[in-house]
Amino acid sequence: MTRAKLTGGVWRFCAIQICLTRCAALFSALFLLLAIFIVNAGSVKAAESSGQLVMITSSHCPWCEAFEDDVGKSYDRTEEALIYPLRRHDFYKAMPDDLAHLTPATMTPTFIVMRDGLEVGRIIGYPGAELFWWRISEFTAH
Repeated sequence: MTRAKLTGGVWRFCAIQICLTRCAALFSALFLLLAIFIVNAGSVKAAESSGQLVMITSSHCPWCEAFEDDVGKSYDRTEEALIYPLRRHDFYKAMPDDLAHLTPATMTPTFIVMRDGLEVGRIIGYPGAELFWWRISEFTAH
């Protein structure tokens, strides 16, 4: 009976309000699912990655500090980090068991690009951010 008493304009207003509320709820749910998908997709890529970028570093190395300032602080948020997560190792400490098979570094910084536990390349020294990204792109293009 209440429905019959409403005029056409009021009835349309109520219908539009209900429709907009449902659309907003649907949009929110889709946005949440998309956000979860994006986060999980990044986790899956990182988990499936069998590569790593081992940085042989030293606390007395000015070029290592330059790398940390230019690249190192934000490296974990890059696409390259999904393929080659950065792992730092001190030059003066013994190599861990999983890296013992590598040829020792002769200077710092040395970046050892590894895939499936094997060395696929090295970047010796830090020539600056632009050249570092160019050299890393040679390995991520594969």
